[in-house]
Amino acid sequence: MIKSFQYKKKEYDTIPLQLVLLGHNHDQEPVYRMHGININQILYCKEGQGELILDNRKYIIDKGQCFIILKNTPHEYHSTGGKWILDIVGFNGSIVPLLLRALKISSSGAYLLSNRELLEAHHQKLLEISEQNSPHKHMLLSQETYALLTDLTYSLTHIVSDSADYGNPIITHVIEYMESHYSEDISLDTLAQVTSRTPEYLCNIFKEHTGLTIVKYLNGIRLLHAKILLVQEPSMSVNELAKNCGYSSASYFGKVFLKQYGLTPNQYRMSHLM
Repeated sequence: MIKSFQYKKKEYDTIPLQLVLLGHNHDQEPVYRMHGININQILYCKEGQGELILDNRKYIIDKGQCFIILKNTPHEYHSTGGKWILDIVGFNGSIVPLLLRALKISSSGAYLLSNRELLEAHHQKLLEISEQNSPHKHMLLSQETYALLTDLTYSLTHIVSDSADYGNPIITHVIEYMESHYSEDISLDTLAQVTSRTPEYLCNIFKEHTGLTIVKYLNGIRLLHAKILLVQEPSMSVNELAKNCGYSSASYFGKVFLKQYGLTPNQYRMSHLM
C-alpha cells in the first residue's frame, strides 16, 4: 500500500517539511530512475532481500536494513529474488536541505540501523495520523516526519560499498556470485567453474580490473556483512556470526576484523549499540 499527500499552495509556506509519500508493506517492483525522482525517500526492508545500485556501486539490502535516496539522485533497486517488502517515507520541503545537513544525512546509500523499533514506531504513527480527518493532519504528519528524521540520525551508520561496475561481464559475474554466496565456502575453482574460465586467467583479470585479489575482495564483502549483523543481531554470538559470514573459525574472523577496523567484533558492536 502506498499513499500520497497533496498540499495546498498556502501550505508550502506554513509547512516547510512535507510528507508526500507513505508506503506500508509494499511489495517492491524493480525501479530504474536514471534521473532520480523529485522527492527524498527513506526505504526500510521488512522482508526479503534487494539490491540497490547508486553511482555504479551495489549494496545488498537485507531485512531490518534501510536505504536513503535523496532528491534527484539517479538510482536503481530491485529484489534479488522473491518478495521484497518495504516501508517507505517520502518527503520534501524548503527546510529539507538544511535539516539533512544538520542531521549529517549527507548522501544517498545503504545504512546500518541500530534501532529498528524506533523507525517502525514512527512509521506506525505516520500511518495512524494519515487515517485521521483532522484539518491539521498535514501539520501533524510534518511534525512526526521531523521526529523520525531527528531520531533516525542517531541510529544510522552509512555503509561504504566496495562493489563497482568494472566494465567486464566476467568480473561482474564473479562479484555478484561472491555477494550472493559469501556465507558459503567459495574456492577459486568454484569461481572458475561458474565463469567457465581457468583459475589463473580469473586471478589475473580480476586483479587487473579491481586492483585487488579475489581473496581480498571476498574478505571485504564478508566483513561488510559482519558489520551489519553485529549491529542488527545483538544477540547473535560472534561464533555464529562468523559462520554466517563464511568464516569457519571465529578466532580467525576476530583477527581479520581487528586488523581491518581496529576494533574487535564485540567492541564494534558495543560502540554502535550504546
